Amino acid sequence: MVQILVLFFVFCFLVLGLIGAILPIVPGPIMSYLAILLIHFFTELEFSFWQLFSYTVLTVLVFLSDHLLQFLGVKKLGGQKHALYGTAMGILTGIFFPPIGLFVGAFVGAFVGALMDNKKKLQATRIAFGALLGFIFGTALKLGYAVYIIFLILKKIDLCLMFNYSCP
Repeated sequence: MVQILVLFFVFCFLVLGLIGAILPIVPGPIMSYLAILLIHFFTELEFSFWQLFSYTVLTVLVFLSDHLLQFLGVKKLGGQKHALYGTAMGILTGIFFPPIGLFVGAFVGAFVGALMDNKKKLQATRIAFGALLGFIFGTALKLGYAVYIIFLILKKIDLCLMFNYSCP
């Protein structure tokens, strides 16, 4: 019974990891990592110390690089403080109009922010595309990580465990 409850929570964290890959308000990589920890600490299935360490480092890198990619996308093309704030505000506003709102929000927020930084329209458009590309690459990275963790856990659980807990 406890095994089934643990697997239910693992499934919930994996779904939250996928949702968090797209919605920036949910920390997707951390949710996926919590599924690994649940499997490790509350079932007979174990990960080695080095596997847990590797997944911890990978989780932190994916989580941080998502934000870093957006920052670099704006900064690399000349964006300043208002463009960065505009990108964040646009993405937060876009959450209410998924999925297109997230992309349009990042673009429009960076564009308006760049205009507030006294950039010309052409340069503001480039900065907005930088924010959009950073958001897309960050989302793709988180989505790839979430799918990888799902396959990793499915491989670890093995389908026979779902029906017979004494599988070798």
